[in-house]
Amino acid sequence: MELGRPSVRLLHTSDLHLGDDINPDGRHTGLRAIVDTALAKKIDVVLIAGDFFDNARVKEEAIEHAITELSRLTMPTVVIPGNHDCLGENSIYARADLSKAGSHVHFVDSPDGNDLLFDDLQLRIWGKGIEDHHPGHKPLEGYRSTGNGYWQVVVTHGHFVPSDETSYRSSPIHEGEIAALGCDYLALGHWHRFL
Repeated sequence: MELGRPSVRLLHTSDLHLGDDINPDGRHTGLRAIVDTALAKKIDVVLIAGDFFDNARVKEEAIEHAITELSRLTMPTVVIPGNHDCLGENSIYARADLSKAGSHVHFVDSPDGNDLLFDDLQLRIWGKGIEDHHPGHKPLEGYRSTGNGYWQVVVTHGHFVPSDETSYRSSPIHEGEIAALGCDYLALGHWHRFL
């Protein structure tokens, strides 16, 4: 316990790229392993920080697999769109209705960011997905710490830029922005390796 708040166990993943043509079976196995781990370890919240799907043209079987696996979870599960499965007119999420997996699945569909409150865990999750992946998109723009005594978790998707680098890449997240957040945990997606 810290400051009277309960301990919260998060499972943070991203970039599953379900439905890609390169390794579809491996992607399905990866999602199944994440769900199995969340259940076995009695995780409190699962965070999927973008690129859950590989593109807007994935086959129906990938969508069905995703919904089947998400429906096995019993804890709150937060999914945001990344650059491969971004929001917009032709979004995969026009076909992939994650709410079919159950009321425990929360899809953040606001390109400006959205708050989710889990009072029993004293947890606030602010999530922001991508609508348009370009250099002017600021994944952390709009987040403000509430200071309400809840755990503050931020979930977003973009390109991490160390303080000693300049980047012209799309959806940049500068190290200085992270330092100034004032949150307890930042769940990022986009980089395909642990950092």
